[in-house]
Amino acid sequence: MIRIHSNKILIIFTGIIITLHCISILSLEHTTSNVYAEQKIATGGTDKIKNLLLRKEGWIVTYTGWNGSRKAIYVFEAHGEDIVVKIHNLTADLSCEQNVTVTSDVVKMDGCFSHTQNIVLLFDPNDQEYPFKGKNKGTKFKLKAK
Repeated sequence: MIRIHSNKILIIFTGIIITLHCISILSLEHTTSNVYAEQKIATGGTDKIKNLLLRKEGWIVTYTGWNGSRKAIYVFEAHGEDIVVKIHNLTADLSCEQNVTVTSDVVKMDGCFSHTQNIVLLFDPNDQEYPFKGKNKGTKFKLKAK
């Protein structure tokens, strides 16, 4: 009789320990995701990136690829809810305007030339000199405040 009760107690005790362990794991997972979300808001976010991009003075862009290193000026502008970039390529003395997509940590756009299409720029809040850096298939880009 005592043996039956001790087995039941052992099973109940084991169940309680497993339950508490699962609760602590779920709690930790929830805390981690909250910390990540708070960190994401502090370091980036769509509105913060848009506000940075939309500086009147624009950006000096250095891009390096198969044809060497080139420079351009990017000026981002809000057109209603949309953002466009006015690009003036300093090397080729050519200008164009392209649509821009901004997410919480990425800027997507095209340049003026075929080798500057499908540009993906990442926002790095810790880099004061080049807060936006990225690439496309064969070219690297970095933006510095003008």
